[in-house]
Amino acid sequence: MRLFARLISASLALMLFAPVAGAEDAKSDDKEMEVLQMPAPTAPELSPAQQYCSNVLDEATAAQIAQQTRNLEKAQKQLDDRIGLLSEKAEVLKSWIKMREDFTVRATESLVQIYSKMKPDAAAAQLAVMDEMVAAAVVSKLTPKVSSLIMTEMEAAKAARLSAVIAGAGEIAVHPERKPNVQ
Repeated sequence: MRLFARLISASLALMLFAPVAGAEDAKSDDKEMEVLQMPAPTAPELSPAQQYCSNVLDEATAAQIAQQTRNLEKAQKQLDDRIGLLSEKAEVLKSWIKMREDFTVRATESLVQIYSKMKPDAAAAQLAVMDEMVAAAVVSKLTPKVSSLIMTEMEAAKAARLSAVIAGAGEIAVHPERKPNVQ
């Protein structure tokens, strides 16, 4: 009976381990088939020059990229330097413009004071030969009493053009000879 029990346990063990052993064999067969199905690529025979070129290609590409990177960094530095220089010049120009504006304001104020203290006929003669825009700016900054005295001493056409410029009707002042068609 012991012998019979041993045979049954041995056959049970065989049945349990048989599929695992078969699966391992199937896996090894699949691996062999994969290896057999994909042949190793063979490199075409290259001439010595082609072999040299293919060996040096990666190094040459890396060297070219490094050179281009250095050139770009150099150009970036030059650009940054140029931007800094232009920023400095812009600041200098802004300070000059500010000085010019301050000077213009002071000059205009002193010019207005000068014309306000002049005799009306002398001021009118000076303003008549002056640029119309400058003359209009000066007259507009004078007190109404002084500007009216000066403008009464001017020719009527010149006084009308200055009045038009001051009023903002610059187009009328540019073409004083045009007259509307009156019927």
